[in-house]
Amino acid sequence: MKRLIYGLFNRLRFNQKLFLSYLIVIIIPIMVLGIYAYNQSKEMLNLQGMQGIDKNVNTVTESINNSVERYNHMVRSIVFNKMFQKIAANDYIDLVNLARDLRDFLDPYFIMMMNLDKEIQKVTLYTQSTVPEFGDLVVSYKRVYEEPWYNEAIKGIEPLWQYDDNKLFVTYKFPSFIKDPYKNIVYMRINESSFFKSITDLAREYGVVISDANNRIIYANQSAMLTALDTKEMLKMNEGTIRIGQTEMFLVKKKIAQANWTIYCFVPAAHLSQNAGSIINATLIVILACIVSLLIIISLFSKTFIKRIFSLNSIMKRVEFGELNLQVRSESRDEIGELTNRFGKMLNRLNELIDESYRSKIIQKEAELKALQSQINPHFLYNTLSFINWKALKTDAHEISYVVTSMSKFYRTALNQGSNIITVRNELENIKSYIEIIQVMDEYSFDVVYKIADEVNDYSTINLILQPLVENAIKHGIKQKETGRGLLNVSAWLDKGTVNFKIEDNGPGMNQETIETILMMQSAGYGLKNVNERLQLRFGAKYGISIQSRLGYGTIMTVVIPQNIE
Repeated sequence: MKRLIYGLFNRLRFNQKLFLSYLIVIIIPIMVLGIYAYNQSKEMLNLQGMQGIDKNVNTVTESINNSVERYNHMVRSIVFNKMFQKIAANDYIDLVNLARDLRDFLDPYFIMMMNLDKEIQKVTLYTQSTVPEFGDLVVSYKRVYEEPWYNEAIKGIEPLWQYDDNKLFVTYKFPSFIKDPYKNIVYMRINESSFFKSITDLAREYGVVISDANNRIIYANQSAMLTALDTKEMLKMNEGTIRIGQTEMFLVKKKIAQANWTIYCFVPAAHLSQNAGSIINATLIVILACIVSLLIIISLFSKTFIKRIFSLNSIMKRVEFGELNLQVRSESRDEIGELTNRFGKMLNRLNELIDESYRSKIIQKEAELKALQSQINPHFLYNTLSFINWKALKTDAHEISYVVTSMSKFYRTALNQGSNIITVRNELENIKSYIEIIQVMDEYSFDVVYKIADEVNDYSTINLILQPLVENAIKHGIKQKETGRGLLNVSAWLDKGTVNFKIEDNGPGMNQETIETILMMQSAGYGLKNVNERLQLRFGAKYGISIQSRLGYGTIMTVVIPQNIE
């Protein structure tokens, strides 16, 4: 019999075993406590629950009132500040004093206010005067005069709280004077989630809605109990016991005086049973008896699969200490059996990866050997070019010597002894040698101007990033020029932690579509895509190549890299 039960249990899925265990664990206390508590505590719990909910809502209401008063005080401190009144009304003789007050007083004051209170997301003065706009701090009323809230703000005499376009904010009109015909307001946007943080615990299980004086919804949680409730009908309900569908609920309403809002809290009657104070003692006695019985039952059921978990854990420890050739397999169909089999497959895959890694290292060593062998070729090239240079000098062929020397410099800097990192000095030397060769080949048909800042030379970059740009500037820019003499400008300078290169030609230029194509696609005749990808892969997306061009005026290609590279 014991073997039969054990076999049947092994054929169950792990979740079925867990369900069966929990079912036996909870059924006894649920039945005993449920029947006992329902008849003894329903009325008492309703009364206690309403008192507790009313207290919680009062606490939340007071918290929101305090927050509203705090921000009301902040906007009042702004509109009654003589300096801010002067700025908003543009009461200045010249712009110099206005700019000084904006920079030295208004900007620091608003920044300090937002730093002291992280819930403030934005503070803006919307003015009808002629004061120039100053970032987000001083803005013309024309940007918002069509907004419904703006018309309400300029008509109000007290701080006005509104919720519009998923934004919570308070507005307050500056006091009007006889000499000041303008209507100016201060706008302060508040972080909604932080502002309503005190409602989070209350709204986790209950339905909470906040409306303004015009019955517009300011805040509402996503509780399912409100999905079938019409908003207009909700605002008409009286405080007390109500029924929504088949659910009996309690409604608590409180005024948030400072903002002229109303908070509605809907609580299912079933939730009140969670505060069952009168049955705690009886419940503890019953639970204690149930726990003793349930521990015995849980122990019996747990032994059947904990033993197998221990067995699997023992196998894992052996693998941890280096026994990787174990054959791990289980015939059980439950989750522990699946876990055992997956661990066996993982172990087999691990052995395969170890073998692949070993073979990969062998291939890598062979590649390194071939790379060492290939280093012979640059030395042979340098020696050959040196011999040609010597012969050219011996026969007074100075132009040939000049080209060979430039070619030797070009290949020396391009190969860079097999390293991908090169100094900016050598990278610039590389393109100078390339340009010298092209000028000789084209019989000096174009001019070159270098503007190289001395401080850039000692920084480093990845090699061969400028030669493709120079090649494109000559091939697709200068050589395509129909009239006039070609001009190539090469510049390099430092700027705010970056090294900048600029290659500029006076060729025919290109349209925007061509610019986007050569940077995003592997276009024929252009090699810029690969250079841009190398730069962004090495330094990040904010670095790389940017192109500016106008048809008939030429093209400017700029490369930006960080000063310090790893």
